Amino acid sequence: MKKFIVSALVLCSLSTASLKAEENPKTANDTLAVKHLNLSEVEVNASRVNAKMKDLPQKVDVISKRVIESTSAVNMADLLKGNSAVDILQYPGINAGIGIRGFAASTSSKYTVILINGKPAGTQNIASIDLENVERVEILKGPFSAQYGSDAMGGVVNIVTKENKGELGGSVSMQYGSFQTSRANVSLGGAISEKLNFDFSYAFHNQGEDYRVGDNNLYDEDYAETILDPTTYGERMENTKFEKHNVNGRLGINFSEKWNLNLNGSYFKGNDVETPGSFWHVYGMDNKDLERYTTGFDLQGKEGAHTFTLSPYYSRQKENNYDVDQDSYGDTEYTYKNYGFQLSDAIQLDDHILAVGIDNDTEDYESLNYTTTGSLESPFQPDYQNIATGVYSQLQLNFFDGKLNASVGARGDHVKFKIEENEFLGNDASDEDYWVFTKNLGLKYELGAGFSAHSSWGDAFLAPSAFQVAGQYTTAYGTTVGNPDLDPEKSNTWDAGFAFQNFKKGINFDITYFDTHHKDKIVSSYDEDYNTSYINADKADMNGLEVVASYDFGANSDYDYSLRVYVNYTHLFDATVETEQYDGSYLKSQMNYVRDNNASFGVEFDNLKGFYTRLNGRYIGHRYEDNYMYSADYSNWPTVSRAAITYNGEEVRADLINEDVLRHPVYYVFDYSASYAFNKNYKVGLTVSNLFDENYTEKDGYNMPGRMIMAKVGYTF
Repeated sequence: MKKFIVSALVLCSLSTASLKAEENPKTANDTLAVKHLNLSEVEVNASRVNAKMKDLPQKVDVISKRVIESTSAVNMADLLKGNSAVDILQYPGINAGIGIRGFAASTSSKYTVILINGKPAGTQNIASIDLENVERVEILKGPFSAQYGSDAMGGVVNIVTKENKGELGGSVSMQYGSFQTSRANVSLGGAISEKLNFDFSYAFHNQGEDYRVGDNNLYDEDYAETILDPTTYGERMENTKFEKHNVNGRLGINFSEKWNLNLNGSYFKGNDVETPGSFWHVYGMDNKDLERYTTGFDLQGKEGAHTFTLSPYYSRQKENNYDVDQDSYGDTEYTYKNYGFQLSDAIQLDDHILAVGIDNDTEDYESLNYTTTGSLESPFQPDYQNIATGVYSQLQLNFFDGKLNASVGARGDHVKFKIEENEFLGNDASDEDYWVFTKNLGLKYELGAGFSAHSSWGDAFLAPSAFQVAGQYTTAYGTTVGNPDLDPEKSNTWDAGFAFQNFKKGINFDITYFDTHHKDKIVSSYDEDYNTSYINADKADMNGLEVVASYDFGANSDYDYSLRVYVNYTHLFDATVETEQYDGSYLKSQMNYVRDNNASFGVEFDNLKGFYTRLNGRYIGHRYEDNYMYSADYSNWPTVSRAAITYNGEEVRADLINEDVLRHPVYYVFDYSASYAFNKNYKVGLTVSNLFDENYTEKDGYNMPGRMIMAKVGYTF
């Protein structure tokens, strides 16, 4: 059956080249139809200097609008894990985080900065970011604290939204498929007058039935079964239904040829989002409501050689978690506010650009905990704020008619930590602060005939949370005492590589080696009374290779069509952490939650006249994870006895209960999509996610959906 499906899809993908219609006498390289194929000319907004992708020394991936519209992905987590060879940690229930270049993925995405149009996204949960309003995604790999401050150790993900200023138009689409899943999307945008333009979009997504876990493993199924457990194959993942809505709006005002204003806002709502607490419900079944709104504006003006930009922003995200199976834990409520402003001036100095600016950013965390009877109780930690003000300068240099490009930048960040008083925890208000300085440097040289060499270096930091520095409070689990001498986590990374790009010949290739040293990792420490504090103790080293390659057979016919094979691959040679022991020595071990290999690869065909099809594969390498899937008895502490958990009367992973760390298997996940536009305005499409019904996890115990088929119909006007 598998061979039949593969053969049918490959024939569908490749034989459609015969749909090429009549030859176009105009050189396709100059037509609008193929401009979206040449990403080297894209201006990368997140660079702070709006440099073209081909001129940046740093490693940058761009996911284009064409790919976004063609994939089966419906949120940012799905899009990134299938198209950019990064680490994703994902749970059912709209919850995911990202890791880049060996920095462990987490649902707080704490080593990666998430931006929308260059400003903080207002969420660290990339699964809650829908794709309806997205024009492209920029993934900057490496340290970028010199541009964006804290957290940018692994990289930056910048989501660029649509900005229609031409003729008024829009689209409507509907989808229906597996697990009683329905989706609806509406978008409208364009110019109202010479002075006004706008964009509006609405997306609805409902999964009315618990999804079914995959029933196969394409590689080493025997080993995979020992980790996934036979009880999971082909079974329903209980408590995984959800409904979500997303609204985006933008109003553009052109005051003159030199000055314009964009007012923007968005609203996200997740209703009755079910969370299973692992396949075996080890952590209990709950549900939650998610709500987020963002607002802000971008005022931009050009005066002589200067381009001024002022961008204030505000976002508020609220998450209410409700106990479903009465597992002795009450409901919780978390509120995250993110607000501030960016002020910058990009100065054109002949062929060079100097960007200077100031960023002010406040992250405000609030939480409420309730007992099982509904009354307030002590939260896990006090409310707190991280307030950062950064001043930066970034210089993009261009020499020898563009053959040599250099970038150099520096930034200083003042970080202030504030703890709010809390009567339940018994703590007073307190604060601490410090300064952090970061730098970067990069060079790219065109060797000729499409060949180039590039290298970059930078350092980065992760600021601790306010309660780790300034907190002093007591919960049912003990007393926490902040460490005012706690330093930020720090890293420095260098990379170097070679590239060959020739759009007319259809070739794009880049190979990059990177090496990162991560020090002053923040860990918990305990005294003899089991009170908790935080210290800088651990360190880590990560190095690896990134390969991006593609070949477009359409170049042979002057791009009358596009038939492209591609691969985006990251291999880690080393991802180790050194943990400080009580005697001051260090114990070296493999880093958890980091995959040794990540890759996306496939073939896509576009006849540039309405038909598009794509077969995309994802290779998910081995990873190490702590093993928590067992029942523990702490009654004889410090001796802890373990027993296998049971599910439907069967023991789960009984042979693994004494393993502290598990090495997770390799997975292959394939997606297929096809669409056809006809009569200029209509489009029909089909997507098959997880084509071969792979049973796999992004986080131990949280099996992802099996094969999912969706049919789509759309109308463009």
